[in-house]
Amino acid sequence: MDNLAASAAWGLLIGASLVAGAYLASATRLPEFVAAMLTAFGGGVLLAAVALELVPEADAQAGTSWTAIGLFAGMLVYVVADWWLTRDQVVKAARRSAHAAAAGRSMALHPNHAQAARGEAIAAGLFVDGVPESIALGLSIAEGSLGTALLAGILIGNLVEGYGAAQPIVAGGRSARFAMALMAGIGLSLFLATVLGATVLSGGGSSLIGTTQAVAAGAVLAMILVSIVPHAFDEVNRLVACAAVAGFVLGYLLS
Repeated sequence: MDNLAASAAWGLLIGASLVAGAYLASATRLPEFVAAMLTAFGGGVLLAAVALELVPEADAQAGTSWTAIGLFAGMLVYVVADWWLTRDQVVKAARRSAHAAAAGRSMALHPNHAQAARGEAIAAGLFVDGVPESIALGLSIAEGSLGTALLAGILIGNLVEGYGAAQPIVAGGRSARFAMALMAGIGLSLFLATVLGATVLSGGGSSLIGTTQAVAAGAVLAMILVSIVPHAFDEVNRLVACAAVAGFVLGYLLS
């Protein structure tokens, strides 16, 4: 019951961070430089969580072999799921370009359509990487040692990514209410994943728990390399590295 209450509380906070990011996007627009720096900082915190919390705990419980297998499995799950969930946006973009060409218009997507598609793709990615993160957090709650670095990385990442998903959706013509409702729906799935990790999955043996943590670590690491690093370095370069290292140091201090 203690695990259920704690995981429910932290799961609600995680979901709320997404909605807060969407609200921020509807109220203001951060400079791209600021958004990139925050994204890199959150990525650094998550890297520390993977390196200093998730992987060592997985290795201690499941052993080296299962940890390595879990890391590869998590990476594959994220990459395949990200491709599957975002491929529809690519198809839609191609169809819009084809229709524009047939009508004798420019082959380029209408800016509003392109922005909305980008926001919806980011939202899909939020679901893909958020679920294993939340499961890992739930497992750490069940173990009696809340992964502070993991929690901080998730909250910072959700706030920034919630903003990053909602802003182009709103700019693309959707209402702020729609963007916030979408983030709330994803937040609900993260809440359920946190509770699942703390209650159902934590009841398995140490090998199962360790392997699950390794899978989560692999998915989070893949998410950082697919979603965070390219976006941040597209905006700035050396300063991004400084922000990422600063985030890693904070994660180290929290772990």
